[in-house]
Amino acid sequence: MGYNIEISLNMLKETKFSQVDKMIKDMSEFCGCNNIYSLTEEDGTTKIQRYHCVYIVNFVYDNFENLIKFLKFLKFTKRYKSIYVECLYENDLYKLLYASSFYLKNIDKELSKKYTKFIQEKNFTPNENKILKELI
Repeated sequence: MGYNIEISLNMLKETKFSQVDKMIKDMSEFCGCNNIYSLTEEDGTTKIQRYHCVYIVNFVYDNFENLIKFLKFLKFTKRYKSIYVECLYENDLYKLLYASSFYLKNIDKELSKKYTKFIQEKNFTPNENKILKELI
């Protein structure tokens, strides 16, 4: 299948939501993503409420260079303080290649330990190395 990138957009911080939403969708389509969809994540059970729109962008293996192009684009969106790359994983192997600290706190502890071990070992394939270079 390919790679999935999960990007979250903090809707409490973003005043121009429709503009940023269009930018993310347009750029993912420009980079040749296979599929993009979004969902809303709400969590009002904690002291600090979470109200994010999460985008899941899928790239097939054959489109690896465009995935890298999209990751470079995400680097330049740092001017928008409301956009976060939550994780990037490989679909077929169910292999987590990148995870934010927030994402690691909220997933299964075993998966979190497995990811931490993967990063510490630094035994990456050339493609994994390119991906991590853009995200870390």
